Amino acid sequence: MPTPLASFALCLLPFLPCPPRPDELRLDDGRVLVGAVTARGDLLEVQTRDGTVVVAKARVKSHRTDDELRAELRRDEQNGPPGAFLDLQLAARARAYGLDAELWRHLDRAVPALQAAEATATASGAALQRRLADLLGQLEPELLPQRLRSAKPAARIQALLQAVRPGLGVGKSAALAELLVREPNADGELRRLARGQAQSQAQRLFALRVLQRRSAPGNDRFVLRSAVLDDSAEVRSGAIELVRSAGAADPAAVACLAPGLTHAEGELRIRTAEALGSLGHADAVKLLVLAGPNAGKAVGDADPVLRSHVAFLDQQSYVRDFDVEVAQGTAIGSPRVGLLQSGVVLDAAVPMVFEIVRSYRRALHTLTGADPGGDPRLWAHWLANLPTPAPTPAAAQPARRR
Repeated sequence: MPTPLASFALCLLPFLPCPPRPDELRLDDGRVLVGAVTARGDLLEVQTRDGTVVVAKARVKSHRTDDELRAELRRDEQNGPPGAFLDLQLAARARAYGLDAELWRHLDRAVPALQAAEATATASGAALQRRLADLLGQLEPELLPQRLRSAKPAARIQALLQAVRPGLGVGKSAALAELLVREPNADGELRRLARGQAQSQAQRLFALRVLQRRSAPGNDRFVLRSAVLDDSAEVRSGAIELVRSAGAADPAAVACLAPGLTHAEGELRIRTAEALGSLGHADAVKLLVLAGPNAGKAVGDADPVLRSHVAFLDQQSYVRDFDVEVAQGTAIGSPRVGLLQSGVVLDAAVPMVFEIVRSYRRALHTLTGADPGGDPRLWAHWLANLPTPAPTPAAAQPARRR
């Protein structure tokens, strides 16, 4: 049953201003204006995305309302052959007509279909991908308010990244990514946002996807290091998937992560082992085996142990004393109440070295499909006696949840 506040809001809906309905005006000089039209005597004010344009009614050769434009799109959709090509055409025409809802609806269908075509590497799919990228790169007015279109790059980048929210359609997501990929000199700001300054995990991961697509030197290694440095297991796992999908899971990537196996902070050793296991390259096996016997050595003082505790407590109030107050010759006792607490607290300290060794062991099992055992001193012997000389990567295991 709706709450009183919700019922009041529903009653107000008929009185709330509706978004402007775009019309199309074709002028005698060949110009086409799309926007909300308001008549002012012999003049027409057209509120376009770029501002207000005033034209004389006598200069208008044709005037089509938004209902007529939508009807035309529906007819073309019904009469055309279904598929990504038609959706891409209709999306471009919907944008020209100022019909945002239709634009995103057709893009939401076209983008997944064209991504599938790209995966099959067909010539027609590649041509449509280029047309799609060109259209997506023109959608800044639909995604940024006018005041931000000429703002400094950092403000534009932040605004585009903040638009990444739950429930974002695939069309808008693709448009945001394309605009960020094309944004000049955006790598530094994207790295800053991806390294924890973004508001959400989804936005950090989105920034990493954009960096992976940009051609600036070092972006691929930045994405790879995020698989260890980010505090979110979801972002770390997503970074590894980006590296694998880009074909960068090579010996150089393993070498880039390898120093983390001897880092002074135990948590980074664990994350590095998880990343190497998920990366799936056989070169990581020997590095994990060599690092295993020294897994717990020289661990920083900040995290020598993992601690957990549980408390079972009983609290009871009691009168521990009285304060005497005198009022009109009468002594009044004001009690002081104390709290008696009893019970037991169970505390367990697990040395960090055990968790590090377990993470190395899990990574080796992921990479080879075989369990090396719990004693890292025997891993070299285990490696020498593996049935196959070149370990075959197994399916990546999910990252450990903190």
